[in-house]
Amino acid sequence: MVNNIFYIKIVYVEIYFYIALTFNILNCKPKLSNTHFTHPNTTCMLVKFLKIALLLCLSTTLVYGQKKTVKNTDKKKGMFSFSANYSDYGFFKAVKDSSISYAFNRKGLFKSGSSSFGFGASYWKGLGSHFDFSGNFIGTFSNFPALYVKGDSIGKASFSPQLDLLLHAKAFKESSKINPFLTAGIGAGYFGRQLVVYAPVGVGLQFHFNSGAYLFVQAQWKMALTDGIKDDFMFYSLGFGQHKKPKKVEPKPEVPPVDSAKTDVKKDTVAVGPKIEIDTDGDGVPDITDLCVTVKGTANGCPDADGDGVADKDDKCPNVKGTAKYNGCPVPDTDGDGVNDDNDNCPDVKGVADNSGCPADTDGDGILDKDDKCPDAAGPAENNGCPMKILTGGKLIRSSGDSMTYFIRFDFDKANITSEAFSIMSEIVSVLKADKSLMISIDGHADNFGLEKYNMLISQERANVARDYFQSYGIAKARMKTAFYGSAMPYDVHQDWLNRRVEITIYKKK
Repeated sequence: MVNNIFYIKIVYVEIYFYIALTFNILNCKPKLSNTHFTHPNTTCMLVKFLKIALLLCLSTTLVYGQKKTVKNTDKKKGMFSFSANYSDYGFFKAVKDSSISYAFNRKGLFKSGSSSFGFGASYWKGLGSHFDFSGNFIGTFSNFPALYVKGDSIGKASFSPQLDLLLHAKAFKESSKINPFLTAGIGAGYFGRQLVVYAPVGVGLQFHFNSGAYLFVQAQWKMALTDGIKDDFMFYSLGFGQHKKPKKVEPKPEVPPVDSAKTDVKKDTVAVGPKIEIDTDGDGVPDITDLCVTVKGTANGCPDADGDGVADKDDKCPNVKGTAKYNGCPVPDTDGDGVNDDNDNCPDVKGVADNSGCPADTDGDGILDKDDKCPDAAGPAENNGCPMKILTGGKLIRSSGDSMTYFIRFDFDKANITSEAFSIMSEIVSVLKADKSLMISIDGHADNFGLEKYNMLISQERANVARDYFQSYGIAKARMKTAFYGSAMPYDVHQDWLNRRVEITIYKKK
């Protein structure tokens, strides 16, 4: 117990000096000039190196301390936890501009552009009664302040993944219901396009319930060790974890030893004669299992005139072979198309056997639906049943009697035509030049990341880029219509990357 208190005191002292060095470095953070970071002076670099060295000392102390208590069985079992998170990117700027009190009480604390919300998943493992390790994946949906991320002058919206490796020093043993703790470690993450390494230090409170559940409340100061972001930031989280309680093993009752001399009873030997099975009706089915004892039969001892395995007494069609599923009757053919209902994909509509009982040609173009690429829109055989020739290299997503719509994918936050899209767009140019009666409509779309105002802009830009491509190949502007919808009309609600697109519809001028 004394050793544990001694190591915790060392941890507190090291964290104190670490935070003191951090306050020192707040005044020599790299400054922004327009959109570029200037390099810190030699003194700032020395303070940053001292921070890293002190962090290593702190980690060593925690690891050495757990070795001293490794024999203690009162430690956290391995478990996962999940959390909701909040990151404050404007806290330290407010401290430098005014004071800590102002930083906590400033207006717009939860405003987009200075903070963000996210989620986290963590794995916890006890190293001793007073020390834990955790690995944490954090994802935030961030709108960073302008100039906060290196090279970002407007504060773009993005998803920021982060990974932290942390050590936790607890004030009390693991079995305590309420347990404050200190945290230190190392982490890295992507902020926009910048990979940033940082050192988290902080405090937390652990609540341990009898059911094996845990509640974690944490606040961390994440101190930037590289220059990808302008300032340190504050991080807060509320997490929940659960591990299974060990099952209680009931002690086995002790059985007193048996005195074989007293319990050894001699048994009389009884001669057993051959077993005789009675079959009253002589049908080969013993009475004990015969459902019709006095009448010969083959279905569990009962008569079965049609030999379909269903006894006549239960057979709805006793003179016609059938199946048990239909009470001894043949499989029905409801629509009378010669394909029984069990094999008919359209049991209420007449069809043909070649099309699994469904109508042979829905659109009446003379091409069976099973071979028709556009079964709901009539078209000639040379177009595989579609009203127009299917263009290779593209994804056909819709068709009607006089139109066909193709899918053009774009990269995240980009309005540049991808290399895979040039093939289909080139074919569309050829079709438009060959038939002057054809028109196209160009619809731009975006995923639902970030602000909808920005999504409308990027979807408009994508539609305009596609239009400009066709114009550059001599397609008149009067033959094209453009529209943009932001994230309002998703193609796939589960796969966001499919929503970054332009849909091009080729149709005949009416």
